[in-house]
Amino acid sequence: RRAEEGFRRFFDYAPVGIVMVDGEGIIVETNPAFQAMTHLEGDGHAVSLLDLVQERDREVVVQNLQAARRGEHPDKPLEVALSGESAAVVQLYARRTDGSGRGETPSDLIVYIVDTTEIKNLESQIAQSQKMQAVGQLAGGIAHDFNNLLTAMIGFSDLLLQRHSPGDQSFSDIMQIKQNANRAANLVRQLLAFSRRQTLQPKVLNLTDV
Repeated sequence: RRAEEGFRRFFDYAPVGIVMVDGEGIIVETNPAFQAMTHLEGDGHAVSLLDLVQERDREVVVQNLQAARRGEHPDKPLEVALSGESAAVVQLYARRTDGSGRGETPSDLIVYIVDTTEIKNLESQIAQSQKMQAVGQLAGGIAHDFNNLLTAMIGFSDLLLQRHSPGDQSFSDIMQIKQNANRAANLVRQLLAFSRRQTLQPKVLNLTDV
């Protein structure tokens, strides 16, 4: 009786889902964590474990349960998505009971289920962050090269302005080229500051003093 009470406490208070299933994958017994994870009504008895998994993952679950019944326990857990609105991502561990096939236990398999939805979301956020970092590095590299081209354009514009006086017909066109090149250079500087993670601090200046 003491052993049974100890097992019951371990079974009921476990933070991971624990479910016992028969040879057909029908649920025999579950713990509260599993019921909360799968939003089962009642104790889930006579419900197929496969019905709680999304259809695309059911075939691999069947293969995993069959392998567990043969005593083949994979080193890595099986990752599947639960059905229902939550669509939680879980890791599934299936183990054969000692009395399997001899009528000593009411179930053939014990399945442990760990909810990894939050971990998956964090992995997705990290991957997105790495992509953004790569984009920043790429933008910084392109901006640096583009800044060199603009420096050359502005320099050649200055040389042309020395040859063409303000009354020359080409003077206004050259000035437009230089002004637009300077605007582009300002945008490039902002890209470089973004890629270097510099903090931009605009200041109010007195144009007369400058």
